[in-house]
Amino acid sequence: MSVGVPCYLVEWYQAVLSDQALDETAARLNDCATSMSAGGCRVQLLTMLAVPTDEVVFGVFTATSEGAVTRTCDCAGLPAQRVTTATEVEFPREP
Repeated sequence: MSVGVPCYLVEWYQAVLSDQALDETAARLNDCATSMSAGGCRVQLLTMLAVPTDEVVFGVFTATSEGAVTRTCDCAGLPAQRVTTATEVEFPREP
């Protein structure tokens, strides 16, 4: 994560996604984030997590604004159902 760039948690409540559908969704989000960034509005998808038993998918983004995250999700055809400011903690990796 870039220092000084806010982190956002996005939530989508929907039916269970297969691994393939989640991969395709992440690819669409990445493509839209790349396009937004090329236009001067920095946004990056860091990770996605599906919780099938709760029918929820989470995405973690860094971006210059919440609006940039919302527009990225809209562009990907997956409007965010909830966007909140988040904090990322990086743990040291073992060699």
